[in-house]
Amino acid sequence: MTTPTDYANLLKVVYPAIKAANPDMVVLAGALAPTLEPAGSPWGLNDLEYLAQLYQAGAADYFDGLAVHAYGLTFPATAEPAPDILNFRRVELVRQVMETYGDADTQIYITETGWNDHPRWTMAVRPAQRIQYTLDAFTYAEENWPYVEMMALWVFRFPAPTRSFMDYYTLVTPEFVTKPIYTAVQEYTGN
Repeated sequence: MTTPTDYANLLKVVYPAIKAANPDMVVLAGALAPTLEPAGSPWGLNDLEYLAQLYQAGAADYFDGLAVHAYGLTFPATAEPAPDILNFRRVELVRQVMETYGDADTQIYITETGWNDHPRWTMAVRPAQRIQYTLDAFTYAEENWPYVEMMALWVFRFPAPTRSFMDYYTLVTPEFVTKPIYTAVQEYTGN
């Protein structure tokens, strides 16, 4: 597992090189996968603790934005965040860590977000809930998160069925047949 210090050291090398090649390039710190793993777990490090350690290792000056994953799982978009819960608004806890380390000017880029509507997965919601929670997430972010530069829904489509719960994150089928979530997002955005 790459430690926060290892990653900070990598950023310190690649960031100046990227900027030398193209000063306009926006460098995102790698997306934090939300996890509640305790210290010492072989499965990962709590994302909030990882971010704090990344700042402690001096990484703040070596990225232009922070990539974050913000899945809702079974919670509505507006459910309160808490350190012991994984939900959409966990982004606010990430932001608190950034502000604690004096990095309030850096934008967050939500590179993956969404809900799953698999009929048998325990972390899924019903299709109508998925639509409502997704639209509520857009509205909530627009009204409350000026520090979020963009949100990307996971996932538009897979080239072939995965035959797993992952297929129920998609907006269209492998054959490009649109799902109700696709139509709802299209209507919400006016496109």
